[in-house]
Amino acid sequence: MPSLRLGIMAAVVYTAIIAVGTAYVFVMRPEPSTLRFALLLLLPVQLMAVLFCTALVMRYAGWRSVGFGRLEWSGLLWFLPSWVILAVMAVGIVQALTAQTISGLGAAGIMLLIVTTFLIAFGEELAFRGILLRGAMTRLALPLAMFLSAFSFGLFHFVNRLAGQGASETSLQVLFAFLVGFFLAPIAIRIGNLWPLIIWHWFWNMAVILGQIAAILHPYALIGIAIQAVISIWLWTDMIRKGRAD
Repeated sequence: MPSLRLGIMAAVVYTAIIAVGTAYVFVMRPEPSTLRFALLLLLPVQLMAVLFCTALVMRYAGWRSVGFGRLEWSGLLWFLPSWVILAVMAVGIVQALTAQTISGLGAAGIMLLIVTTFLIAFGEELAFRGILLRGAMTRLALPLAMFLSAFSFGLFHFVNRLAGQGASETSLQVLFAFLVGFFLAPIAIRIGNLWPLIIWHWFWNMAVILGQIAAILHPYALIGIAIQAVISIWLWTDMIRKGRAD
């Protein structure tokens, strides 16, 4: 089991790597002219952050202790409301994306989108719901450990300000990420496996980016997160009650 110190170090260094990489891509050099080029520049940054967390797990913890093991597909059922919302979003995206937009991405751009979003999902889940959350559980009460994970995940998204995102938009994204962290933390504990979270996170990231390309605003996204939050409130309550009983 990772320690709280290891979890904090993983979250801080992971954030620092992503922040420095984002600043380099969008601030220190000419801004990428296309999404494909931006993804190409961000790919090694994400890979470096993932490799750092991977090295920590292999050296100090072990994969099972941070929530990795055989994928239990039933764990994806915890995200059923979000899957429905993602399906609705996908229909709108497919209808809005033009052949010109898709050809502009090209096969290389589509592959970069798939790989980079997977690395983002894998790295963030490993850092915040794997090493940090499990490490916090060794020293803190479960509700506080889950809150620390969610709060840190929200703060992490301030790095998007370095990508040229507006202050108000970044603040809303930080709040949105906190809500996502709020419902992901208890699910991670309940199912004891990060793979369902990574898969959901991966598809969500792709939908968000493709939605931005298609210039679609999805009001359904907030509805899906709200429903997931209700499920998570039940999980939080159940875990707190069981903790007191123990």
